[in-house]
Amino acid sequence: MGEEALAAYRADLMVRLANEGDASYVGAGIFETTALIQSKTQGAYSGYPAQFRVQVKNAGDQADRFILTGPAGGSGFTVSYRDQGGVERASEFSAGGYRTEILAPGASAVFLVQVTLGQFTLGASYRVPVTAVSAGDAASLDQVKTETVACGLTAAVTVSAPPDGSGAPGSLVTYPYTVTNVGNAVNSFTLSLDGGSAWPGTLYADDGAGGGVAGDGVRQTGETNRCVSTGPLAPGSSHRFFLAVAIPESGGDGARSDARLAVAGEGASGSDQVTTTALAAVLSLVEGVRNLTKGGIFAATVDAVPGDLLQYRMAITNSGSAPATALRIETPVPAGLKLATDSLVVALSPEGAAPCPAAQCGRASGAAGSIVAFLGEGASETAGGSLSPGKTLYLFFKAQVE
Repeated sequence: MGEEALAAYRADLMVRLANEGDASYVGAGIFETTALIQSKTQGAYSGYPAQFRVQVKNAGDQADRFILTGPAGGSGFTVSYRDQGGVERASEFSAGGYRTEILAPGASAVFLVQVTLGQFTLGASYRVPVTAVSAGDAASLDQVKTETVACGLTAAVTVSAPPDGSGAPGSLVTYPYTVTNVGNAVNSFTLSLDGGSAWPGTLYADDGAGGGVAGDGVRQTGETNRCVSTGPLAPGSSHRFFLAVAIPESGGDGARSDARLAVAGEGASGSDQVTTTALAAVLSLVEGVRNLTKGGIFAATVDAVPGDLLQYRMAITNSGSAPATALRIETPVPAGLKLATDSLVVALSPEGAAPCPAAQCGRASGAAGSIVAFLGEGASETAGGSLSPGKTLYLFFKAQVE
C-alpha cells in the first residue's frame, strides 16, 4: 500500500456493489498496485449478471486525466464498462485504456462494471481488476478488484397476512395484500382463491386506476381491474393487490366465512387465509305493564278495572355487534285505554326515574290512538337515531282504563 498523503497527481479508485449506496465504497484514500483491500464480491446467477460501481477520484492537487484499464472478459465470462452517460467503454478499457475527461482536484467519474457468466459452474469465482493511472504521472496508480461467484437459483415468495375483518351485511370487506419475490431470480406468480368460501371474493389490482395511487394499499373506487397474476417480479420486488369479500344481505350477526388466497410461481408458492365476520344489529322489544292505582311491579299482564291508571314500559335492546340505525317504534294504544297527556318518557333506567335527554335517547309522542317514537342518539322529530350494541332504552307511557 502506497502513501496516502496528497500529491500533485494521484488516482484514487473505489468500488462498491451497484445496489449499495455511496457509503459502501471501499478504497477511499487507499492506494494499491495490486488490489487486496479494495475488493468487492457479489453472486451471479444463470442469466443474471453481477454489477459493481467503480469510481475514480482525482486525489491530487492538480487537474488530471486518468487512464483506466480492465479485461473485457476471460474464460467463461464477459465484462461491460458503462460510463455515467450509459456508453459502453469495454473496448477502450481492454485495449490501451479509457481516458477520462480532465478532472479537477476532488472531482470523480463513475462506471458501471457488469460481469456476465457465459458458462455456469456453481462456486466458480471470476476476478476482474480495474486499474487507474494518472496521465500526469505514470507512477501514480491505484487498483480495485471485483469478484463474481457463480451461485445457484433459489425460488421463494412471501405473502403478507392482513388481519381478519368484519362488516355489515351487504358490504364489501377489503384486504390489502403484498406478494414479494424473495428468491434470487425473476419469477411470476398466479393469484387465485379457494372455491370453498361461502361468501364471494374477488381479487383487484392496486393499480391506482381512476385517479388513485398505485400500490398504496388503500382501495379507491376506480380500482376495479381484476388481478390474477403478479407478472414478472425481479428479486426483491413486490406486487400489491386487494381481496374484496362480499358479505351477503342475509348475513346475520356473527356469521363468518373464510377466504383462502393461493400464490403459485415457478418453484415457490404461498397462501394466506382471512376470516370475515358479519356485524349486525339485533333488536328485541320486551313489554311490561303495572297498575299504578293498586300498586305492583311490571309484568306481562295486569288486572285492572275502569278508572285504574296503568303504566306501560317498552324495553328496546340492541344485543347485536353493530349499532342499530334509524330506530323508530310505532304502536297503538291498547283498546279500552285512554293515553294520559304528557306521560311519554324515554329513559335509560328500567324504573324510568329520570328522563333521558332527547339528543341522547330520542323522543316520543302520542296522537290518534297511536304512539310514535324516534329513538337513539341523534334522533330528530322525524327520524330515528342510533342505538349502540349492548344498550337498552325504555319507553314509558300511562293510560287510564275506560
